[in-house]
Amino acid sequence: MKQAGADPSGGPGGSSQYRSHRHAITVSADAIDELGHVNNAVYLQWVQQAITAYWRAVARKEDVDRLRWIVASHEIFYRKPAYHRDSLIATVQITKHTASRAWFSTHIGRDGETVAEVHSTLCCLDASSGQLVRITPDLAQPFCL
Repeated sequence: MKQAGADPSGGPGGSSQYRSHRHAITVSADAIDELGHVNNAVYLQWVQQAITAYWRAVARKEDVDRLRWIVASHEIFYRKPAYHRDSLIATVQITKHTASRAWFSTHIGRDGETVAEVHSTLCCLDASSGQLVRITPDLAQPFCL
């Protein structure tokens, strides 16, 4: 999967106070289930890949090297099926952050239509100690418009 780059517009649905990031996805044959469309679990893999790409594209290198994100929750809404060889775009954006948590919205689309919407909560950890890390204004700044 290819990274498509940061988008300062705020992503689908208009602008917000946070940058969005577009992550290209091409549906591979191994993503297809017995019903002929993308297996539900694959969407979560894509969301985690898109959030990781967003983090690496926008955060400072020293933060990428010292911090990790773990999932507290995902809520997914499937709107339309996706199929083998479809070209999709996952647009991910932080919607808010407090203490050590950040809330992410991921829109997975194809040709202007919504395939899935995912709301995720992740916690920021120190990679060395495994301890929660407070999201300071300095840490959040690269994600803000």
